[in-house]
Amino acid sequence: MGRVIVVGSINQDITVTVDRLPQPGETLSGTSTTYRLGGKGANQAAAAAHGGAAAVFVGRVGGDPSGITLREELGAHGVDVSALRTDEEVTSGIAFITVSTAGENTIILDAGANGRVTGRQAVDAVALTEHDVVVLQGEIPSSANEEVISWAHGAGARVVLNLAPVRPVSPRALADVDVLVVNETECGLVLDAPPPGTAAAAAAAAAKLRNRGPARVLVTLGPDGAVRASADEVTHVAAIDLGPVVDTTGAGDACVGVLAAALAAGCDFPQAVAEGMRAGSTAVLSAGAAASYAGIAPVEPRL
Repeated sequence: MGRVIVVGSINQDITVTVDRLPQPGETLSGTSTTYRLGGKGANQAAAAAHGGAAAVFVGRVGGDPSGITLREELGAHGVDVSALRTDEEVTSGIAFITVSTAGENTIILDAGANGRVTGRQAVDAVALTEHDVVVLQGEIPSSANEEVISWAHGAGARVVLNLAPVRPVSPRALADVDVLVVNETECGLVLDAPPPGTAAAAAAAAAKLRNRGPARVLVTLGPDGAVRASADEVTHVAAIDLGPVVDTTGAGDACVGVLAAALAAGCDFPQAVAEGMRAGSTAVLSAGAAASYAGIAPVEPRL
């Protein structure tokens, strides 16, 4: 059974809940404010750990008090944080999140120390094996992602790339990606086209994305489920409804992290997608990103 190695971002999430999202120029009163662990990389590492994987996080925090707190919080989720470096001269990444009572959210990011993550940092910190799964997102520099993709592919490890937010990726790097994960908005941005509005449109878009190089593609569609594409098939996967939606903030990261955990546990791609989607559906049942992952069930090893 392999490990999940996440190279990515870690943020201090400051979340304000409101009755509805504000219009441009409008001031609303919030109903509560919370400070929690966030960042797509940290969230995905936490989800992988809750999904039963041995999860290792490679990233950077600043020399501010948030950096200390974030390290402790991520470690409390069962993630190995020995490769999480501290840059004393900068601040930690921060995310300002607004969540409505309907569960919708808006997010503003300040990268902080995340902008200093490099591929060399990962190479120096982790001895990869062919059983490992390396997870990347768009919240660290593109150059770091491309370095890590090359390193992981060369070691025989599998690569899961979540292009969120969308950043440029060279065709050569995409060809070394085992699973590309995007939501419908990101799918449109990558293809320079409108976001797919139906499952059929998402299926066509997923096939186009796979033709750009990655071996497999997953396009998530929120309440409409997802579409997975591989060399053998393009399939719509129905959403899993586990209860009322409280907060969608960490759902996508839960899906990615547990998908990676499932691959590391020996699941094939369809099985891993199913595990990831169940984790995402679990995450929306409570508030926060990583804070909502306690209910995620571990993946049963298939090795």
